[in-house]
Amino acid sequence: MNGTPTELHPSRRWLLLAFWLIVCALGALRFVHLAADFPNDSPWMTDQAKFTDEGWWASAAVAHSLTGHWYLPGDYNPAVALPIWPLLLSAVFRFTGVSLIAARSLSVVFSLATFVLVYALVRRYIYSSSNLPAVVSVVLLALSPFVFAFSRLAILDTLVIFEMCLALFIASLATRRRIWPLAVLAALVSIMLLTKTTSAILIPAIFWLAFSVMGRNTISFLRAALAAVLVPAVVVKGYAALAATLGYGADYKYFFLQNALDDYHWSQTFATFAQFLRSCFSIDRVLFPLALIILVFSIAAVRRLWSNPLYTASWLAVAGSALYIIRRQDDGAPRYFLVMLVPLILIVVLALDEALKHFAAIHASPHRLWRRRITALAPLLLAISASAAANAVMLAHFIANPEYQFSEAANSIREIVRSHPAQKPLILSVSGPQLSLMTGIPSINDGYGTEPMAEKVARYQPGWYLAWTAIPAEAAGFLAPYQLDKAASYPVFDDPERTPLILYKLVRRTP
Repeated sequence: MNGTPTELHPSRRWLLLAFWLIVCALGALRFVHLAADFPNDSPWMTDQAKFTDEGWWASAAVAHSLTGHWYLPGDYNPAVALPIWPLLLSAVFRFTGVSLIAARSLSVVFSLATFVLVYALVRRYIYSSSNLPAVVSVVLLALSPFVFAFSRLAILDTLVIFEMCLALFIASLATRRRIWPLAVLAALVSIMLLTKTTSAILIPAIFWLAFSVMGRNTISFLRAALAAVLVPAVVVKGYAALAATLGYGADYKYFFLQNALDDYHWSQTFATFAQFLRSCFSIDRVLFPLALIILVFSIAAVRRLWSNPLYTASWLAVAGSALYIIRRQDDGAPRYFLVMLVPLILIVVLALDEALKHFAAIHASPHRLWRRRITALAPLLLAISASAAANAVMLAHFIANPEYQFSEAANSIREIVRSHPAQKPLILSVSGPQLSLMTGIPSINDGYGTEPMAEKVARYQPGWYLAWTAIPAEAAGFLAPYQLDKAASYPVFDDPERTPLILYKLVRRTP
């Protein structure tokens, strides 16, 4: 589908090299200050992943590295349902030991690998001979402060985005006669679902691309459905049966019970949709509205854009993500929008490619047509430049102003716990797994678990309790056997509902 390759003018070669140097520099900056906190005063300040999710998803790998056992009976064990990321982290921790920086570095590596996949995808689906759309796609992704902030957290979403791009690329390699990519695709989609179950919202986009490249006939429909839907469904069902057989069925069911969607309130549909649109501006303040404008033009006038399978697949990915977020209603965490950024970038650069393709013919066009094509191309380039400039300013602010409140609090907590050898070095907290990842101190989760909390506390007998702002009312029951002595308090993060972080020493009361 690429345009005919042409020999680049020396000035264009230097410009292309400059773009790649910028991308490499931006990629390298993701490894700088990896221990720093999630940026304060960002548009995504309300996301709880910055003090919980890293620890939750890494908990099995951390426990295995510290104790030799990945499973804690009665505690929250998400690795039972989502084993891929803990397995990867376990492999890393074999060489590094438990390390927040090692876990975050792995996430950054996947985010940088996504650059390569996005470039390769765009190169496969552009019509013009210009390399500009492919390079622009990578630069926009590298400059995104949204991706920068979340890719430096050891959470599942960065890996899912990589897997989505890899699945789209593998799907693009399939043909009527070449079916090996479908076997790879079936395995990859299965892995994606075992990385994060909500990645199922991306399957329609992957299916469409595979279906399109194989000719859009009955045979290609069946083959694409087999690879992208049926085989992964069987694999996931088989994995669930295996988990139950091995004795982890209760944990598997508990995970999905806790993450089940609440009943949808149709009366709030308009308010939910309005909130969704407002939140989409936090993805990119320029690219999101630009993509909506492109959508209108592609429906009303430039319908040939829909003949590009990657353009349609990108909108399917956006639509799937939108439906999922709207369905959650009140729980629209910023990280849920993260998977929408790459499709939005693809939409914009494929529209740019369409404009460049027609602009290339201006020498053979009448003067009025030439002006019309300039008028169509200039606003698109201006909007892309505005997005890049605004993002560069925010990104520079994040890089130049790292904060270490949470990191310093974790180090202080580690020293306090170590200075009390008679006290059991086990932390009880919803952020306990996060502290374990940061400090190497074992923990159990006081927010989730398959056992009643009082029974779990009696089983493990923690020595320390960690709370945000204050001891919650629901903790009174399972903390009743203990006297809570306040050991330290730390101002952490910019969310007034999540500061300070308070450490209590648990002293067993006399019966």
